[in-house]
Amino acid sequence: MDERDLTYFCKLIELGSYTKTAAFFEVTQPTISAAIKRLTHKFNDPLITKKNRKSKLVLTAAGKILYHKGLKIINDLKSLNYDVDHANDKKIRIAFSGIAGNFYMPDIVLQFYRAGISSMLDPSFVRSSSAISYLAEGKVDVAVYSWNVPFSDPKYYLRILEVTDFVLIVKADDPLAGEDNISVSRLRNLEFIARDHQYLTTDALIEACRAEDFQPNIIYMANTLELMISLVQRGMGVAFVPENRIKDVSGIAIIHFNKSQRMHSYSQIAMRKSFIPNRYQRKGIDILSNFKK
Repeated sequence: MDERDLTYFCKLIELGSYTKTAAFFEVTQPTISAAIKRLTHKFNDPLITKKNRKSKLVLTAAGKILYHKGLKIINDLKSLNYDVDHANDKKIRIAFSGIAGNFYMPDIVLQFYRAGISSMLDPSFVRSSSAISYLAEGKVDVAVYSWNVPFSDPKYYLRILEVTDFVLIVKADDPLAGEDNISVSRLRNLEFIARDHQYLTTDALIEACRAEDFQPNIIYMANTLELMISLVQRGMGVAFVPENRIKDVSGIAIIHFNKSQRMHSYSQIAMRKSFIPNRYQRKGIDILSNFKK
């Protein structure tokens, strides 16, 4: 089976159009059609059906298997090609999510520096969901991120670095400041400073409120956790954050939730099992494998 044929097939299913797929790869539409025809002959199955020219593409049972396993093969080949081409690299590509990056990166950089290999770090800063995607696509070798459930996948070496509670923070002189172990329902009438959607803190806030059948009143989207905290210190609103990120911060009060309603943030480090470090990278991988803050 030709790798390019499989790539065309998977992109066709993703885009749902022969014309769009041809444009994406800058080839002719007959090129895409010929690739699909070769695959149908190889597997003795139509793979794709259509009621008419304007209807959506529908995968057969065999087509669904080819699509899902094909995506994995394509990603594995991308990772393989990169690893072989860069077998002598003196870099380790690491994706840091925003919160995890701010919290763990200084210690990782320091440990690499003490080992004399700080120049080996090749970091990128993305959302937690993107860090996991980058790892799956072979764009990075290691990911350090936080999520509200522990991530698990046999393709990666995974280790939990820390588990912490989500808490409510308010200005130190706010009427709520003297309370603790409150119900999530108390959040109903509060005004929140939050991150953009798809960030850990916002996803966790929305999930907690959804369980009590209401949407949080988000009055401002901050682009960093530091800005969220700063606005709360100034009394603009309240925020929902991991507790270990705001210890020893002045001007705010930390409020916990009832034990039965508490949500947790799981900080993890993940490494591709398919990544085989060369002799230059081995020392850095050993540091990351045993990293503790």
